[in-house]
Amino acid sequence: MKILEEEPPLANECKLPPLIDAFLYPISASGIIHIAVFLVAPLLVSLFVRLLSLFLAPYLMQGTGYIMKYLTVPFYIVFYSYVLYYIALCISNSTKGLRRAPDLPLSGTFDIGDLASQAILLIGCVAVCFWPAAIYYVIKHQTDSWFWLLSACGTFFLPMTFLRGVMFDSFDALNPVSIIWSIIKTFLPYCGLVLFFFVVGGFIAAVLPKLPLWDILTQAVKIYLVFVLAHRVGWFYWWHKDKLGWGI
Repeated sequence: MKILEEEPPLANECKLPPLIDAFLYPISASGIIHIAVFLVAPLLVSLFVRLLSLFLAPYLMQGTGYIMKYLTVPFYIVFYSYVLYYIALCISNSTKGLRRAPDLPLSGTFDIGDLASQAILLIGCVAVCFWPAAIYYVIKHQTDSWFWLLSACGTFFLPMTFLRGVMFDSFDALNPVSIIWSIIKTFLPYCGLVLFFFVVGGFIAAVLPKLPLWDILTQAVKIYLVFVLAHRVGWFYWWHKDKLGWGI
C-alpha cells in the first residue's frame, strides 16, 4: 500500500544544530495530537471494557474476562496498524525534507486493508533484520552474548531496511543484497545513523523504564522518540539520495 501524502514543502533552512532539530521533530500540531491519541485511545478502550465487564459479569459469569479479551482484538488490530501507518508516513515525508511531524493527507482515503498492508510491510522489515536472533532464542532459550550480537547486527541493518521498505512500498525492496549495497554506498553517514539508533533505542529500552516517571509519561516519551527515529531514517535519504541513486 502506497502511503497517501500531499507533497510537503522543501526543507527550510534550519538555524538549529541538526541534532537538536531532530529531537524537535514531533513538536507540531499533528505530532502532539498523535502522541495524545496513541496514549489515550488504549486507556479509553480499557476503561470501557472494565465498565462493560462489570455490567455483564452477572450474566456471563466466569466467561466475562475471556469474552471481553477477544472483543478488544479488532480495536487493537486497527489501532496498531494505524500507529505503524503514521510512523511510515513520518519516514516518507521526511525523505522530502519535512522537519516536523506531518498532518494526515486531506486528499485520498484509506481503509483497514491499507493500514494492515502497511503494518505487515513494517513488521516484515523487522523480521528481515531480527530473524537470526529470534531463531537463536527459540533454539537456545537464552539471551547470551551470541543472541545480543545477532540482535546488534539486526539493529545495524534496521534503518536501511525500514527506509527501503517505505520508499519502495514492496517486500522486493528488502532484498539483502540491495540493502547491503545501499549501506556500502553511504557507509560513514549510515554508521552515524546507526549510532543514533543505538543511543536512542538503548535509552528507550534500558534507561527510560528505570526513571521515576508515571507510566503514561514514560509511554509518551517512548512514542515521542519513535517519531524522532522515524524522522532520522527519512532525513537520511533526503541528505544522501544522490549517493543512494534509487531513482525515486
